[in-house]
Amino acid sequence: MQDKTRRMLLDWMRKIHQLEYAHCYQSIFWNKFENWIGISAFIISTIVAFSYRYPPLKEDWIQDYLFPSILLIVAILTGLQTFFKPSDKAGNHKRIGFSYEKLRHQIEIFLNTDMPEKDLQRKIEIVKNEWDELKSVYVFNRYFIKGKNRVNGFGKYPEELSFLEDLNK
Repeated sequence: MQDKTRRMLLDWMRKIHQLEYAHCYQSIFWNKFENWIGISAFIISTIVAFSYRYPPLKEDWIQDYLFPSILLIVAILTGLQTFFKPSDKAGNHKRIGFSYEKLRHQIEIFLNTDMPEKDLQRKIEIVKNEWDELKSVYVFNRYFIKGKNRVNGFGKYPEELSFLEDLNK
């Protein structure tokens, strides 16, 4: 394998690894979001249900204004859960993260296997096409940066785009 091809594969692997982590972090975010909204709505509605008549309330304003306002918050929380569909988004990001992991493992195999240049180029083209066809979705910038920092912290990958010749020379 030529050094330039090796550096290109390592650069692809680094990018894929960063996206893999970014999607995993995004999946965790949506899981936490769903749990926070669902548990909050459940606790608030349970408190209102048990306090509505037990014990009898002396203040009418609590029953007439406070409880309906709190139940409005519960309705908003459950509406957010329905509108955002966090469990669907979490599952989608998790699936995409696993797809990136699969691509990364394929590149690892290429890097550690001696094969004729012709076969290597064909396999590289297959990985490139799989990467192009991957239906990725938006990841919050903070999770991309977190994934990038995590991967860069490994210290295993060369500098970005090091496989390209310096055009300034």
